[in-house]
Amino acid sequence: MTKKIFLIPMISILFAGLISCNNDDDHSTPSASVNDFIWKAMNYWYYWQTDVPNLGDQRFQSDTEYLNFLNSKQPDDLFYSLLFDYGNTDRFSWIVSDYHELQNQLSNQKYSFGMKYGLVYVSQGSNQIFGYVQYVLPGTPASDAGLKRGDIFTRIDGVQLNDSNYTELLGAHSATFGMGYIQNGQLFDSTLQVFLNKVNVLENPIFINTVIEKDGHKIGYLMYNAFRSNFNVELNNSIGQLKAQGITDLVIDLRYNGGGSVQTCAYFGSMITGQFEGLDFTRLTFNSKRFDYNSIFKFEDQGTSYDNDMNQNGTFGINHLNSNKVYVLTLSGTASASEMLINSLRPYIQVTTIGRKTYGKTVGSITLYDSPSSHYTSTDGINPNHTWAIQPIVFDSKNSQNQASPVMGISPDTDVSEIAYLENLPPLGTEFDPLLGAAISKITGGGRPAPAFELFNTGKMFKNSFELERFGTEMYLEKDFELKQ
Repeated sequence: MTKKIFLIPMISILFAGLISCNNDDDHSTPSASVNDFIWKAMNYWYYWQTDVPNLGDQRFQSDTEYLNFLNSKQPDDLFYSLLFDYGNTDRFSWIVSDYHELQNQLSNQKYSFGMKYGLVYVSQGSNQIFGYVQYVLPGTPASDAGLKRGDIFTRIDGVQLNDSNYTELLGAHSATFGMGYIQNGQLFDSTLQVFLNKVNVLENPIFINTVIEKDGHKIGYLMYNAFRSNFNVELNNSIGQLKAQGITDLVIDLRYNGGGSVQTCAYFGSMITGQFEGLDFTRLTFNSKRFDYNSIFKFEDQGTSYDNDMNQNGTFGINHLNSNKVYVLTLSGTASASEMLINSLRPYIQVTTIGRKTYGKTVGSITLYDSPSSHYTSTDGINPNHTWAIQPIVFDSKNSQNQASPVMGISPDTDVSEIAYLENLPPLGTEFDPLLGAAISKITGGGRPAPAFELFNTGKMFKNSFELERFGTEMYLEKDFELKQ
């Protein structure tokens, strides 16, 4: 049974109609119109609503008290003040002043140099960091400049990177990257500099799809970097290609996958398997006021496709591999929907994780706009006087056995550090890659190639580039989502 989100009547809120005459686009003064939207949407949807006193249904005793509260803060300050245990329990909710930017990121369209990178501490106890290129997108500034996986940068515009200035330096529209290298386990600067501009990039999340033949095994390897609905068909086709080649084993690489769509995650789980159609894949729980939205996503035989504007544009039959075992490659940035996939498959098939502990995110969000008539879930009837939108946490997820993914991250079954190999980082998609090599070794029972250099063990991982993006570690429901019960 399905039901559209728009059918449940909205609770009337005491202070309806209190709209300030402030210019909503003027950020120099608070806007009661924007703040009214933020408070009401959060009161209606926020997962931890009952834990935040200022979001209580009886918090304000008069219209004047409510209006004074709205006028006391700027919209972004108000939003973050309403989060529960901000930075700890809720370190995931966020707000934007222009929802068009948010919608672009939903489709994996980003303003980017065209590369994903990791940031690593130079040494234990130091605040200095350096970056290494994880992969480069073709036809982008990074690709045109000749950057490749394993390249190292230490400075931006001549300034040494550290754990305080990295956001500002890497957030610029253009930057000169001062390059470096590792030799004999030590980091050095080089004289090489690379200038890059950011451009608008629509990234296909299916980065590598190949079959590796080794010792009588046909190992399907899929590197998948984001759960994006507008690439559902491409993902399904990739699975179909692996199936057509008669793979005997499956490795899914989620090391750089920060998450995305819950529905796409359920489709992916259905593609990996196929023998569990109609059974529960994942269960979502909303706040106590929105308990009617508690829902179940099941293993499916049919999927919905979306265009790049995130509008439904068709359906497709899901390709099934009928796997009973899968190897999943993980690192510290493997987050949200990626963790959901691992957690939701484990009650049904053997899932072996290889790499590092995952990020630790079991909760998800929806996009909320200033459109009370749609319960804030659609741009239909949106307030035309501003473009603010919010992406708050509204649900948590558990598998079919009501088990949540660990909040501190999923520990790997086999621990492998990618950054230990930075002196000569092997290419992705080959048995020389440290994580994939470990998976192939487990599948075939053979050994892994030993590195011909000294391992880099002095530093530790700091952040991945997608953690700096708004939608870098999201688990979300589409704007027209149907909740399934």
